[in-house]
Amino acid sequence: MKTKIRIIGNSCIIIIGKKILDQFHVTDEITLTVKDSKIIIEAIKSKPRKDWEEKLLKANSLQNIESLEYFDNNFDKTDWTW
Repeated sequence: MKTKIRIIGNSCIIIIGKKILDQFHVTDEITLTVKDSKIIIEAIKSKPRKDWEEKLLKANSLQNIESLEYFDNNFDKTDWTW
């Protein structure tokens, strides 16, 4: 695909056709890197930690999450002044 560089203020833009973006499943964000004088465009697969809660629940790691609200320890009782 051949395209022109367009200038908007202090930035330059290029138009990438929808068919090309659809080929590598771009949604709303990409990463750009430069390697060997080439610009590499990569789709961002997913947001980090997106499904963590669901996965922790499946692993029973969040089974007793309510018990994490209060930790009883000697430091809080004797050494710390509230």
